[in-house]
Amino acid sequence: MTSAHLPAPGQAMPSAAPAARSAYWRYDGRGWTRDLRIDFLRGLVFVLLFTSHFNFFSWMSLVGWERVGVVSSAEMFILLSGVVTGAVYGKKLRGDGLGACTIKLFSRAWTLYKTAVIAAGLVALLRLVPWLDMTSLTTFTDPVSGTLYPLYPSLSEGLLSNLFHVLVLAASPHQFQIVGLYVVLFLLTPIIFWALDRRLTGWLLLASWVAYLVNYLAPETEPGTAEIQLTVAQFEYAFPVLAWQLLFVHGVVAGFHRQLVMDFFATAAGRVLIALCMLLSLMLALFSLNHPLDQLPAWTRLHFIAPEMFNAAYQSFFLKYKLGPGRILNITCLLIAAMAVLTVAWKPIHRGLGWLFIPLGQESMYVFFMHLFVVLLVFNSPLPALDNVWINTAIHVLSLLACWLMVRKKFLFNLVPH
Repeated sequence: MTSAHLPAPGQAMPSAAPAARSAYWRYDGRGWTRDLRIDFLRGLVFVLLFTSHFNFFSWMSLVGWERVGVVSSAEMFILLSGVVTGAVYGKKLRGDGLGACTIKLFSRAWTLYKTAVIAAGLVALLRLVPWLDMTSLTTFTDPVSGTLYPLYPSLSEGLLSNLFHVLVLAASPHQFQIVGLYVVLFLLTPIIFWALDRRLTGWLLLASWVAYLVNYLAPETEPGTAEIQLTVAQFEYAFPVLAWQLLFVHGVVAGFHRQLVMDFFATAAGRVLIALCMLLSLMLALFSLNHPLDQLPAWTRLHFIAPEMFNAAYQSFFLKYKLGPGRILNITCLLIAAMAVLTVAWKPIHRGLGWLFIPLGQESMYVFFMHLFVVLLVFNSPLPALDNVWINTAIHVLSLLACWLMVRKKFLFNLVPH
């Protein structure tokens, strides 16, 4: 369809064949310097993140608490970050060579490290304010056992102890710990790009899977804690490097070979794979809806899988910290299915929700940083104690919109990493 046949603004689409209508709705990346579908998905993932970091039940929890599959915001962020890294720095590698690319990658790792230290350090210092309740950022409560874990040394241990823990990322708000994982992953990216530059992609992927399996199969001295931790950083408890590098490495490879991947999905075999991923995503979402979470109303849960059977399957294949194989399958299928839907129905989705999710996705590091202080503000108010689903929903929605507004107004952009 040429521009002469497009309707004027506000004018209804003329009657057209389904193929023509589909072509009109499709994503067209020409003229954009970045993939807006990825920006949209990164912004959308903040719905999952906010419902887990403001951890009380609201109507948004019906989407955020592993209700669209056994996935969380972390898997999507790591995988998409890998894709973007592969595409952006792959272009740098091809244009300027491995040396210049490596310098840029280390520079990015340094920026991420400074951001992680500043965030953790600010939280440590805010504990000195006597009227602030910092427990929402300085402790973590296990949702299963109810055990409370301190994330920082006590103030009585002194300034040097706290400073040391912050500098080695051994103290950090649990809502921000994944940034420490990014630091380590970006320190490893020169090796990844060296392998890609030497056309050793197969060996790179094999090494990634070997590292993953070493972590997955290693007997644990303390159940629930990865036996092999490459750093002393606190994120290793939730996101051990040996496990979570798998998503990032595969994302980088996919981003680096972006055109090949896109060409494949345009073939008949690619379309079959997309259909299979959509089917598996639906099946895994139905599986996840059987999760016997006590916090969710009974009418929101399916019951065709017995709780003991669901829990056994979850423990065997879907544990988050181990990045169980079920999660890897789920996030891969869901990302492929989501990208396919955004590709064929981009125009209406963009008109409806692009205004919200694209700015959030484009400034994801800024939102990640600022949401810490929104969390602090909310948990120093009486609202969470009211335990009302409508108030909780308002908190989730307004917190998300507050971060969106800060992005739009570029609030403290000259100080906060973005």
